[in-house]
Amino acid sequence: MNKKIIEEFYLLALVDIVNGKDIAELEETIKLYEEEEHYEACAGIQKAIHESGFLTIKEIIERNKL
Repeated sequence: MNKKIIEEFYLLALVDIVNGKDIAELEETIKLYEEEEHYEACAGIQKAIHESGFLTIKEIIERNKL
């Protein structure tokens, strides 16, 4: 897997989460990328969803310099 692509989608998903995007929408996005076999995108988005489950928005922003 290409770690650079995973990181890119991870950061994009974090920005979406910080801006209030619903996790269910991101999970639907994962399904779309799975259908297209873009597994790096799925991995990045899933990582962001996972982290958002135990970090506050402030911690996400500070940790990733968003």
